[in-house]
Amino acid sequence: MEELISKENDLKAEISIALVNQRKKLRSETQLWLKNVENLIAEVKNIETEIIQNKRCIKGCFPNYRSRYRLSKEMMKRINDMRELHAKGVFSNGLFVDSFPNPGRILPTSGLVGDKTFQSVSKVIWEVLGDVNTSKLGVHGMGGVGKTSVMMHIYNQLIDCKVFDKVIWVNVSKTLNVEKLQLDIANAINLELSEEENVIWRSTRLLEHLQGKKFVLILDDMWHHFSLEEVGIPHPTIDNGCKFVIITRLMEVCRGMETQREIKVELLSKNEAWDLFTTKSGPICEEIESIAKSVCENCGRLPLAIITVGRAMRKIEDKRLWKNALEELETSRAEISDHRIKASELIEYWMAEELITEVGDREKEINKGYTVLKKLKDACLLEDIGSDHVKMHDLVRDMAIRIARESPRLITKAQMKLNRMKREWIENVEWVSLMDNNITIFPDNPNCQKLSTLLLQRNPLPEKIQDSFFMKMQCLKALDLSGTGIKSLPESVSSLCNLRALLLSFSKIKELPSLTMLKELRVLDLSHSRLRKLPHDIENLNNLRRLDLSYTEKLQTFPSGAIQKLSCLENFSMFKSNWRWSANRDGFESFDEISRLSRLTSLGLSFEDKTSFIGYVKSKQWLVLESYHLGIGQLNILLPTVEGMRSIEIQDCNLCHQDKMIELPNNIQQLALHSCHDITILSELSDTTNLENLRQCYISNCNGMEFITKADNFFPNLELLVLRKLPKLKAICNGITSSQIFTKVKSLQIHSCNKMKSLFSSHMLQDFQNLEEIEVWNSRLIEEMVEEEQSGGNISSFSTVLLPKLRRLSLSMLPELKYITRRVLICDSLETVEIWDCEVLRALPFSISYLPSSLKNIKGNINWWDQLEWDDTSCKNLLQPFFDQGRGEVGYITRHKSAKKEQT
Repeated sequence: MEELISKENDLKAEISIALVNQRKKLRSETQLWLKNVENLIAEVKNIETEIIQNKRCIKGCFPNYRSRYRLSKEMMKRINDMRELHAKGVFSNGLFVDSFPNPGRILPTSGLVGDKTFQSVSKVIWEVLGDVNTSKLGVHGMGGVGKTSVMMHIYNQLIDCKVFDKVIWVNVSKTLNVEKLQLDIANAINLELSEEENVIWRSTRLLEHLQGKKFVLILDDMWHHFSLEEVGIPHPTIDNGCKFVIITRLMEVCRGMETQREIKVELLSKNEAWDLFTTKSGPICEEIESIAKSVCENCGRLPLAIITVGRAMRKIEDKRLWKNALEELETSRAEISDHRIKASELIEYWMAEELITEVGDREKEINKGYTVLKKLKDACLLEDIGSDHVKMHDLVRDMAIRIARESPRLITKAQMKLNRMKREWIENVEWVSLMDNNITIFPDNPNCQKLSTLLLQRNPLPEKIQDSFFMKMQCLKALDLSGTGIKSLPESVSSLCNLRALLLSFSKIKELPSLTMLKELRVLDLSHSRLRKLPHDIENLNNLRRLDLSYTEKLQTFPSGAIQKLSCLENFSMFKSNWRWSANRDGFESFDEISRLSRLTSLGLSFEDKTSFIGYVKSKQWLVLESYHLGIGQLNILLPTVEGMRSIEIQDCNLCHQDKMIELPNNIQQLALHSCHDITILSELSDTTNLENLRQCYISNCNGMEFITKADNFFPNLELLVLRKLPKLKAICNGITSSQIFTKVKSLQIHSCNKMKSLFSSHMLQDFQNLEEIEVWNSRLIEEMVEEEQSGGNISSFSTVLLPKLRRLSLSMLPELKYITRRVLICDSLETVEIWDCEVLRALPFSISYLPSSLKNIKGNINWWDQLEWDDTSCKNLLQPFFDQGRGEVGYITRHKSAKKEQT
């Protein structure tokens, strides 16, 4: 026993010394041995005590021999146990394993604000960290949005849950320093690294120390990506259960670190912003509240800005001080007003400024521009607001303007209701933005020798500017006068020898001065202008790459032979211009000129007649184009134009005369027919193989159209089908369709087709499994959306209809509609149902077993809703919260007025 106790004491001494280091912990095997020794020694001592007591006689009686025999037997067993424990006290794997004293140190945090925004993003982050299949996570968002605050709370929760051996938080320097990062990580895990050691040795030590541990490493304020191996961080995997989290403003960093999931922290909602503001400012009296809310709004819903301003105004009760704070914020914000800009316009400015290297191919340069744009969005410097438009957050734009003004080289007064330009301009100014004002008064001859960009779009402007206005702007590269009231340009424009982009779209310009000196001009945009004639010297613009004369409805004079001399032209459009093109006829330009433009990639033309169009198609010149927009007829219907698409519009033409049968290019993607009355079925228009690339099809006012296709025709790439005012249209397809005809159609819109009784047969519907939107209105004979195919008088045995991707169903002004479908509709993606003026529709095709989980709202008249019949009332009870009886929608009102107009 003495030997066992001695061994125990030796081990405990060794353990005490090791634990001072705080980087070791006892192996489970060691802990179990010590516990067994402790228990055994206690048992032996108890037996010894009992033996001593038993040696004494009880009240003078004889000793208890039976008890002595039992005790001696137990002692022999314990002696054997001691021998076994002593033998097991040799720990070949050592007494300890490397360990951390605790998972990490709790970070000081304040309560999370924004119940909806921050709590929801915290929940998503926590779920991702709990996902065994995700080891690398990127948390990103603009500066000041609260990324670090959210992750500090997550970090503390990770420590509390004690799932990981170590939770590590490190702030990364903006200029990445591998040595400093290694030392910071080592310090966080209590690992001593000598600063004299080289990078490789430090990474080896870190790797050895972290390997075999289950850790979470959180790196805050990341600006650059790096190699985990170089630093010495083991790769997180499913097997080792480790997690790696980066916090950054830059999506590019997430990509560089190969994160598996990226979570963006969004701005606060308006209510959350106000709650946070009042938390920091303290109670606000009723008299000041409206001013305080305006102050809060000027913080742009950014937590950091709200906290800073809120603290600055804390417990201030003087109304004048609040007004002053608001005036200062609004003065700043007026200069950085909420302005959206079209992405393509922004890239055009960059190209004019030569910020994008010219490579002799506009398409490649534009692609480079969109790549830069993506990086700016990923860095949260620009926000994507849809429809190819972007904007800057107010505070980000404020920072950019302040930086640009340091020289100062920038004047920006957009959307400030100015009615005159500043009389004295800064002489070395390089960029001036005065867009979206009311400017009508210009300074005389401003001296701006370094001015590179002048943006005056959407100002009324005087009809004519002083002739000398541009004389001292010889470095000007981009001049935007789009949407202005100017009717003629001053002669001084002709002297802008460095001008690369002249933008006059949607302006009232009627004539241009001489363009001969504008040798550097790359872009001339006169689309939607009132231009009457194009100057003859346009042929001298040897570097012109884009000429846009589309929608110039007043254009009367076009210099013959000029186009073919513009050898660098890549984009040329006269689509829907008053000046038409012809095969070869006096008074019209011949498209033979166009065939000589070897660099042309995008073309827009309106042809004088069908013969000219057919001649152009037969020329095969369109084969070398990446995109085109061609038209025949009056073309007064506005077709949505899609950038880079190959489209054709035909109006008021007879298409099917045998002597002049229309022929279409075989790579057409968008087709619009309007008032072409001799065609009865779309597949008559051209060889159906020519329509295999068709993605969008618009057909309207074609009085002879009865069907869109035959059962054996295919539209394998069609995504959008719009049918309007087709009085003889009976059905989409003539006959029982084979599969694969409309497999990619996403949107189907049927308007004012008064001979149709249904949209689909149940068999045909199987071909529309990618359908996302159905819109039908003002079609008076439609009785059901899905026509049942009956066999022997019985409805087909299938009990359900499946449209897995349908998101929106809109039905209005269908007086005979009785059924959407007689079966149960299964559409798990359905979000919106709109039913208006369908008075005999008495049931919705939903079942309690197949209610759409993604449903957001059902819109309709309250009387119609109350009169619906239900097989199961619990179905109505579940759908009731989604019902919205409001009918003030612009779309519905517009359709209703249009339908009334058609009927009268």
